[in-house]
Amino acid sequence: MSGPIDMKVNKLRPSYSIESSVQIEEDSETLNRRSRFRRKLRKFNLTLALKLSLKIVLVMLYNIYIVYAIHYHKVNGMDMDWCGGLGFLIIITLIVYFSLLYFYILKPGYKRSHVKIRVPERAERVVKHRFFSYLVTLLVFAAFVVFLVVDTVNDRYRLVSAGGLVLILLLGFIFSTSRKRVVWRHIIWGLSLQFIFGLLILRWEYGRVFFNCLGNKIDTFLGFTDTGSSFVFGYLVNQKPFLPHKLENNSIAREVAEEINRNHAVSTVVVFKALSTVYFFSFLVSMLYYWGALQWLVMKLGWLLQATVGTTACESLNASANIFMGQATAPFLIKPYLADLTLSEIHAVMTGGFATIAGTVLAAYISFGVSSAHLVSASVMSAPAALAFAKLFYPETEKSRTRSENIQIDPPTEANVLDAATQGATAAGILVVNITAIVVAFIAFMTFVNSVVGFLGDQVGLENLTFDSILGKLFIPLTFCMGVEWKDCEKVARLIGVKTILNEFIAYRELGILIKDGELSPRSAVIATYALCGFANPGSIGVQLATLSSLAPQRKSDFSKVVFRAFISGTAACFLTACIAGTLFDESTYIPFE
Repeated sequence: MSGPIDMKVNKLRPSYSIESSVQIEEDSETLNRRSRFRRKLRKFNLTLALKLSLKIVLVMLYNIYIVYAIHYHKVNGMDMDWCGGLGFLIIITLIVYFSLLYFYILKPGYKRSHVKIRVPERAERVVKHRFFSYLVTLLVFAAFVVFLVVDTVNDRYRLVSAGGLVLILLLGFIFSTSRKRVVWRHIIWGLSLQFIFGLLILRWEYGRVFFNCLGNKIDTFLGFTDTGSSFVFGYLVNQKPFLPHKLENNSIAREVAEEINRNHAVSTVVVFKALSTVYFFSFLVSMLYYWGALQWLVMKLGWLLQATVGTTACESLNASANIFMGQATAPFLIKPYLADLTLSEIHAVMTGGFATIAGTVLAAYISFGVSSAHLVSASVMSAPAALAFAKLFYPETEKSRTRSENIQIDPPTEANVLDAATQGATAAGILVVNITAIVVAFIAFMTFVNSVVGFLGDQVGLENLTFDSILGKLFIPLTFCMGVEWKDCEKVARLIGVKTILNEFIAYRELGILIKDGELSPRSAVIATYALCGFANPGSIGVQLATLSSLAPQRKSDFSKVVFRAFISGTAACFLTACIAGTLFDESTYIPFE
């Protein structure tokens, strides 16, 4: 009897021992995982503590440095220099500290408090009523008229620019795709933002000082490019072709060589001097994009435009991005949403690209002698102008499918900041080659066309007739309406014609020559600077179509459908900015930017 029972027990034992060992192994693996997790957690906490301690030490050392620097300046009676010295550093420090306080303490605390400002329903109904919108529009227009009447007492010629502003808006309204669907809030707020920027830049002393300082900083910052470009291209950039130390002392040859080097008596080469700044700027922009600083600034400006002008999130974000990134790269920020945009939104996106210039080419225009402060302010002012005229020329007739809460910018894909910087410099190389090719081809084509027109003119007794002169005649009424002085109208009209038909790069080069030779009055030079500040030219039509079609191939026909209207709209936005600059320009109180 016992034999069979023992055999059954023996058969069960192996099974029991295997299950036990498996359970033990699983428990051991669980314990090991927990142990590894605890070690990683302790390591993470230690690393976090070290990073936090390092940041605290660095902040303390920086504050000690600032306090000692202030003490040192006071003891020695030194000027704070709010633009280029300790004062400038203090301003930057306060801005950073305030931003950290707001975004990491005040804003999160406000969200956690669940405090909401409740607007009475009756007041909300009144605000949403169409009559209220018309009333606000009328009040803003009345305030604008009263300001002009009072402000132009000593210089009524500025009213010509105001009349040009009204004329351009009237033409935009007449040729609008849907005059009944125009939302006047877009136009009024867009122009109001332009007007406010113009007051801050051209009329407010502290605003002028700020933009003057900003322009000087940009000049200095971009001037660092000469160090790198001089090392590579030598005297083609630094204008010092000779090595006097290799010549005999006190010799005539050495004195002549030193004099030529000292006076920079050798001309520079555009592709090496002006366009080298594109490499440096693109290098830095790529680094800022990798760190997220550029996206943050673009998002905040986009929010400002959306909250004031009332345009959709994609339109506003793209318009703000165009100030820094240009028409070929700004659409990448809204790439996931291009397929869902309405025709009006596409039109506004393309208009923003035509109405502004990229920061990378801004440096090249500055090198021609054009005011950096005016160029920066013109690019900023053109963003709301582009949205305003775009919504006047092509109003929204559909329902937008993009919402601000759904808009997200894709994170950078580069491995690290060095990878981002090198890719930016490499991309700039392609841009420089493109700019060089376009400039060479267009200048050659311009010379060819001038030759043909001159030949045809000679056959009928019209000597010295050129295509430039024809453009100058055609755009004279436009330049006069913008407020350009009559003696300069034909010169500025030619620049606008060159910019519109050929390229703004060539136009700014010619403007720099006119400014340097003193052939334009300060008023005409300022208006021309603002009027030329945009990418609205035939070449840019191809750039935008190629860029947007590659990002959203299914909307290629829609892009082609609205691109020509966007081209006109972007050109008109630049002219609106020029009109506001001419309206606010007061030569009796104006102090030119350095």
